[in-house]
Amino acid sequence: MVPTFDLIDVIRIIQKKFKFIVLIGVACMVVATVFNFAKKKKYKAAAKFLVSNPLYVDRSTIFRNIETRYVDYFGGDDDLDRATALLNSDTVRDRIIRNCQFQDVYHSDINSNEGHAFLMQVFNKNFNVKRSEYKDIEVSYIAYDSMTAANVANMSVAVLTESYRKIFLDEKVGMAKALEDKIKELDTAIAKYTDSLVALRGTYGVTGIVSPNRQNMIGEGASHANSAAGLELVQNVESIKDQLVIDRAHYISLKNEFTTTMNPSMPFIKVISRAVPPAGPSGPSIMVLLIGSGAVGAFFACIYVLIAAYYKMLNSVVR
Repeated sequence: MVPTFDLIDVIRIIQKKFKFIVLIGVACMVVATVFNFAKKKKYKAAAKFLVSNPLYVDRSTIFRNIETRYVDYFGGDDDLDRATALLNSDTVRDRIIRNCQFQDVYHSDINSNEGHAFLMQVFNKNFNVKRSEYKDIEVSYIAYDSMTAANVANMSVAVLTESYRKIFLDEKVGMAKALEDKIKELDTAIAKYTDSLVALRGTYGVTGIVSPNRQNMIGEGASHANSAAGLELVQNVESIKDQLVIDRAHYISLKNEFTTTMNPSMPFIKVISRAVPPAGPSGPSIMVLLIGSGAVGAFFACIYVLIAAYYKMLNSVVR
């Protein structure tokens, strides 16, 4: 017959081996204390920020003149996903480790492939990005020096701000450059049409104001015999020049709108909590460590004495 344990047997065995269990728990607490004071301390610093809605500083929102549409100031899930993707990209992380002088902190050559890979591995191991239900993002870094931990966390936010802003600024800079090139092209064309009009007016003696829409035509001083033909020619050229002047003014207005939205005073990332050097090391406190290690040691000691007692009962059974 196979022996069994009931609750009373378990309690009796634990009571019988109570001193042994306590001894194991105390031994685990001693080992945990020695390990806690022997290991090198690590410090964790964190910074929190909010992502603004890029549409809030877009020209269609700033210079709206047809309809008023509500645009949320804070970014949505898509904007937070883009910011998180940038923080997890190798390009951004490479700039962070270079700006924070990781080659001096961790004594590795950042210009060699092996050294750079090592520094990136260290950064990826100790850097963490976390989003909350309040749509804010927390970046944290763990280092052996409290100042290093805070500097890396703050630098990651600074690099993200620049990289995130550059995504939208590159498009606006390109549009502004295209408009500027078109304005220069129109300036050249307008100058040519102006010279042509001056020549035509001199040739045909058309000195009055000519309106392309024929609503206001003044022909005083047109003494040439072919003044009628001159008026038509001047009007045709004037209509093209007037439209180019209108287009040029419109392009200048658009360029001003794009350059206004590139003003650095409009933020894309809003820091709500800067990282500061932590006062104490990361991880559980010494009291929590002692209680946890003692409880774990006592638990496994109980398991051991119960298993040992059970096998002793099995061996005592006559087979």
